[in-house]
This record gives sequence, structure tokens and C-alpha cells, in this order.
Amino acid sequence: MNYRGFRDYLLSKIKFGSRFTKELHRITDLYSISEAQLSDLKNQEFVKQYQNAFTNSKFYQNLYREHGLHLNSIQSTDDSELIPIITKEDIRHRVDELLTCKKLFVYTAYTSGTTGSPLKLYRDYESVCKEYSYGYYYQMSHGYQLGDKVISIKGDLDKSEICRYDRSLNTLHLSSYNLNEKNIKKYYQLIKDFGPKVVKAYPSSLQILSVELYKAGLNLQIPLAFTSSEVLHNFQRSIIEKILHTKIFDWYGNSEQTISLGQVKKDLYQDIPLYGHIEVREKCIITTGFINKSFPLIRYKIDDVIKLKCDSSCIRCCTSRILGRDNQYVLLKNGQQIGLLDHAFNFSNVKNILGAQIVQNVPGEIDLNIIPDYNFTENNKSELIKNLTQLLGAGCKIHYKEISDKQIIRTESGKYNLMVSNLPSRDKDQLINEILQEA
Repeated sequence: MNYRGFRDYLLSKIKFGSRFTKELHRITDLYSISEAQLSDLKNQEFVKQYQNAFTNSKFYQNLYREHGLHLNSIQSTDDSELIPIITKEDIRHRVDELLTCKKLFVYTAYTSGTTGSPLKLYRDYESVCKEYSYGYYYQMSHGYQLGDKVISIKGDLDKSEICRYDRSLNTLHLSSYNLNEKNIKKYYQLIKDFGPKVVKAYPSSLQILSVELYKAGLNLQIPLAFTSSEVLHNFQRSIIEKILHTKIFDWYGNSEQTISLGQVKKDLYQDIPLYGHIEVREKCIITTGFINKSFPLIRYKIDDVIKLKCDSSCIRCCTSRILGRDNQYVLLKNGQQIGLLDHAFNFSNVKNILGAQIVQNVPGEIDLNIIPDYNFTENNKSELIKNLTQLLGAGCKIHYKEISDKQIIRTESGKYNLMVSNLPSRDKDQLINEILQEA
């Protein structure tokens, strides 16, 4: 066994060892208890994480004492408003002070940095085990079994290689960076010969794969698709499920391990039990993670937006869709932010589009970049522009352009968003105020 094979084997034993089995039993039990029991357990976890931070973290000791809090100030999630909200910028240069243990017992990780510079984080073995256990239980509930053949397209490989097989997990890793028209037949043959039951990937990677297969007159049969790390748009789901003959199940979470939502039906995502505590606000989510005791993030603000399908008293947060991050909004000249732009693509008269991206460089103007199918018509174009105009208002200028997939703007990890904002990286409220004063 070579070094890489040994490393893969060792990692699989760490991820899926005896602790994993124990966690899987715990999670299975969580799905069978009553809401009242789950509420009691959530209150206990919230209080334990607060007291853990107050007792063992220099950062939280100072922060909470400044706000007049003591060890027993918090008795349940009902007291959460007493705790100050923290942001990425609050902790960026103080991550070591958040630790509740010695660095010897944790390892370093980073956020993706898609909305700014990556944030340094710490994780311990227990949090990694819990993360994999939650993810596996979710995928298992939708038909996956450990050992099934899996294709993974998640940026694990760079441009120097197209594929790598992990024998220990029966997973064929494919590079998202080399996925293009030139290599599509090679990707097709690799996948067809491997015969996977499951594909795990970014939505944008699966869209690229599906579009290139479609252009080449090819299709595949992969029963299950698990997507994560990006907002999954309906137009992406349609073409992926059609070309790959698959059923998509989407997972929403963050690198900070403070929130996880699993798609249980096409229009329903649900909070993962005892992963954390979620407070939904109009333009953000306030999150508290339970699974990482060594690096607690309590009332940590993330700039994603979700719309509840249940009321605030619901124990497990339910939402129909994830609306994306703050840069998924178009800023109008009067300072208004407009989201939900993927609605413009969801009408039956807007079709024959292989890819799309909306780019904003100036408030009140957008670049609408479309990758058209061969039978894309002027009517399709006019209907799409009309839909966007209805969402953004007649005062917003739309600059239409047809592009190739090579011109799509991607992040360093190979992902791309429907909406890209190139507005100055200043505080958004400050920018809005400036625009309002000029209007």
C-alpha cells in the first residue's frame, strides 16, 4: 500500500471507527424522540456550551463579564438574547483566545473565503466524528450505504490530476478544475466504467458536468446525488436530474460547524437535531454550534438568509429554500437590496439555458451573462429580461451578454454563484447610506 492509500485508510478508520458507530446510534435515537424531549436536550446543550465557553475560553470570559453575565446567567435558549452576538470580524484576530483546550488537541481548518478572506478555525476529533456521523445518517436516510460506489467532485484534486481512487471508501474523486468541454468524454468514460450509485459534489460542478454531457449528446445513470456548499438553484436541479437521471438531496452547512439543514423534500429543508441552535433574522442567521466543544461559537452571525416555513416556536427550523449570502443581492440606486433573483429563471417560458450568472459592478446596474443552449430563442431572452425587470424595477439597467462556460466567474475552490457582487468591500450598511444620501 502506497503512502496515499495508507493515508486514506487511516483517515477512514478515524472518521468511521467505533466513535462513529456510537454517534450514529445517538443520532438515530434523536430522530425518534418527541419534540418536548428534543427541546429539553437542546436547552441542556445550549447551557453546557455557554458554561464551557465562560469557564474555559479567555475570549468569552472577557466578553461575557463586560456584558454583566456570570456562569449561571443562562438557563435555556430563552435567555439567548442576553448573550452578545459575535461576527467573523470580531474573532478573526482572536481565534486562539476562543479555544477551551490546548492547541495540541485540535487541528486547524479554514472557511472557504467565498465572501472575503478565509477565517481560521479549530476542530477537534469529536467534532469531526459528529460531523461525519450527521452527514452519513442524512445520506443513509436517502438510500446511501457506507461502501457504495461514490463519485466525488468537490475540489479535492487540483489541476494536476483528473481522478484519484480512494479504495478505503470506494470513492472515485474527480477534479472540478479540469471539468470542461475538452475533457468531458474522459470524465464520461471514467464515471460510466466505475458505475457509481452516488455522486457528491457542488451544485455548480454537477451543472457543468451535466451541461457538457448534454452538449456532447451523452447522459449518465447515477441514482443519488448529494449536493452541498453552494445554493442549489431550481434551474440547476432540473438539468442535473435530467442528464444524470438522478435524485438530488441538498445539504446546507458552514465550515464553522454552527448550522446544518438537510433537504427532506424538494421544497423543505429541516434543522439537524442537536447540531446547534438557530435564530432566524430578516437578513442573517444567528447560530450557536453544539458539536465543537474545543472551539465554541455562540450566537455567531452568518450572512446567509433563510425564510421559515414554521413559526419561531418550532423546535426544528424548517425552510423552503436557502436564499444565499449577502452578495446574492442586487443593490439598487436607492439603496434597496433585491434577492431571490433565481425566481426569474423558474418560469416555464424561460428555458434552453445551460448556465447563468448575474454580475454587479455598479449600484442600479447588472450584467446578465447567459450560456445559451443551441435552441435558445429571442423569446426566451426577452422573457428572462422581463422577469428580472419585474423583480428589480425598470430603473435597474440590465446588460445582456451571451458567454461560454469558460467565462463564468468562479471562486478559488472552483465554485460559482448565480450572483456575483463586485461592489466595494465596505460595510454594506455604510454603502447603502452613502447611496441614499446621493439619491
